[in-house]
Amino acid sequence: MTKGDKLGVIVPYRNRYDHLHIFKKVISNYLNFRGIDYEIIIVEQDDAKLFNRGMLLNIGFIQAKKLKCNYVVFHDVDMLPIDVDYSYSEIPVHLATNFITPPEEKERILFDTYFGGVTMFPIDVFEEIDGYSNKYWGWGYEDDDLLFRCKEKLVSLNKLKIKNLGRKGKALKFNGINSYVKANNVIDFNSSFSIFVSFYPDELQLNHLKESDEFAVFSIPGYDFAICYTSFKRYNFCAFDSQLNALYINSNIKINYKTNMVICLDANDKVFKVYQDGKFIGKTEPYKRLFKYRTEPNFYLGVGKPDREIIPNFFKGYIDSFALYDNLLSDNEIFEISNTNKDLKKLESAYSLKTYYDANHILHYKLKDLSRNDNDAEIINCEIIDYDFDEYTEIEVPYRRNSTFQSLKHEENGFLGNAWKDKCTRWNQLRFQNEVYRHVSLLNRDGLSTLKYKTHGIVKEDKVTQITVGI
Repeated sequence: MTKGDKLGVIVPYRNRYDHLHIFKKVISNYLNFRGIDYEIIIVEQDDAKLFNRGMLLNIGFIQAKKLKCNYVVFHDVDMLPIDVDYSYSEIPVHLATNFITPPEEKERILFDTYFGGVTMFPIDVFEEIDGYSNKYWGWGYEDDDLLFRCKEKLVSLNKLKIKNLGRKGKALKFNGINSYVKANNVIDFNSSFSIFVSFYPDELQLNHLKESDEFAVFSIPGYDFAICYTSFKRYNFCAFDSQLNALYINSNIKINYKTNMVICLDANDKVFKVYQDGKFIGKTEPYKRLFKYRTEPNFYLGVGKPDREIIPNFFKGYIDSFALYDNLLSDNEIFEISNTNKDLKKLESAYSLKTYYDANHILHYKLKDLSRNDNDAEIINCEIIDYDFDEYTEIEVPYRRNSTFQSLKHEENGFLGNAWKDKCTRWNQLRFQNEVYRHVSLLNRDGLSTLKYKTHGIVKEDKVTQITVGI
């Protein structure tokens, strides 16, 4: 800590008195003990409108400048410091990296591009990006917008490389509108089996008429038995039992990259096991009986069901190979097929191949069944391309200081089960993904420079300032 540095701790707040009471005591003791000069600024929103976290943080920032702070930390009220370095940084730093969670609480979701919870900025850099957006109401996406602002203003960020798996060569390009592959459904749901697919989703383009988007890489229609990339930025498997209860597994939040997924039905335990890039990511709850998928005549690649008017779930991106095995592959076999550039027929697991497609083997606009079981697949409106991709997909992520916080019991607001908890999160998502991300000029019309609010009252006691505002 350099002499003269002063930290502004900015807390967005509404209707969480117990949390606030604990937070003020803990953060004050923590910073005093470490000799950090600070001001705590609590910005409380009245009840006239939906909560707007970004706008409250902008308001707190203005107050921090008035109090002569030269750097700030935007701090959620339900995160108490256990082991955190709040010292000055010349670049933005994300601190919410580790949590001690109460036994009855779900663990907090952390992911590569997470930039919320506890985030530190020097004053000049935050002004350079024009602060947070003022236009995300309710829960979510103001932090995604903040990271995007940093990228566009060339603020210093860390780099993360994500390995793209699979072979190069030919691939089918799906346009997200009317391209798909159709094959006979030869899957026996009374026995164990394994499904492998290698694919690369395109960047998300969301449908504003829907509450969410599922881009089906593989599907048996009905109550779809499907592998998808979703608008929640999760790689997802979902199926249904005979009572129409959903059986699903989601990956953590991930960008679109070249990936492989394997779905295994364990017919003895009556569960599905899901693997991504050769690693186990979860299994479903046991079922008694599945939906009648065996009665569906076809399975599809690149769509849920092509003639379904409301939710066909067309996929946009690339698929290069697909395989159906008529047994339960071992973990070693799954890792091998997920991390090889070889023809799958050359691996030890090839003995159980029941259907196998590789886009290097197309004849008369059909995918040849390389398992020799004569289940050639019809290609509809796909482009056949020479498929080359970088060894790694590189993304920009926040710099981080490894920190530990005590997580107070809090209400889950975002992704619950397989949907957003609140519709306003979907509206925020549509704004960010379809508008701001594709029209960068919108960033210049929204932020600190356009902030408008009414101050209802300010109370200052020692190093704590509480502002009540209307927005």
